Amino acid sequence: MLKKFVKNPTLRILLEWALVIAIALFVFLIIENFVFKSTRVFGTSMEASFFEGDRVIINRLTFRFREPVFGDVVAFSYPADPSQNYIKRVVGVPGDTIDIRRGLIFINEELLNDSRFERIDNVFAGNVNFPQTLDDGYFFVLGDNLSVSEDSRFMSVGNIHRGSIIGHVNFIWFPFSRFGRIN
Repeated sequence: MLKKFVKNPTLRILLEWALVIAIALFVFLIIENFVFKSTRVFGTSMEASFFEGDRVIINRLTFRFREPVFGDVVAFSYPADPSQNYIKRVVGVPGDTIDIRRGLIFINEELLNDSRFERIDNVFAGNVNFPQTLDDGYFFVLGDNLSVSEDSRFMSVGNIHRGSIIGHVNFIWFPFSRFGRIN
């Protein structure tokens, strides 16, 4: 195609490469912004599911077809600084009533019986008032490592609005020793 317009073979090769690079960059940006996003895990709040330095994939499509449910790991914009992304696990969905009493987590008056969330010491019970019922479009999230996680128990994060959720995190791609899907 460029042969008709550009007679110089060196210039034609450079233009062809520039076109290939531009198309590849365009495809990458579409995928990065609308399909998948790679990010690095910072901190220890999601151990033992994710460790500091893990590279994970944020699937931006999952929640276009369904709402987050209990147990989903989500990436969302940190309310106090939307340029930062947090990764936490959904524990409460719209309409659920969340309560933390005597270091135990209750959802709709039933004790949360999930090995990922052990008893919370009073020190880490957070600074929001319980019980609380989640409004439409809001989710209660916790880090798997409750003793260090800044999550919905704290006013700085609070309940996460559906519009703040970037995507579903369920795949580690690095380090290769941990490559694969997570629960």
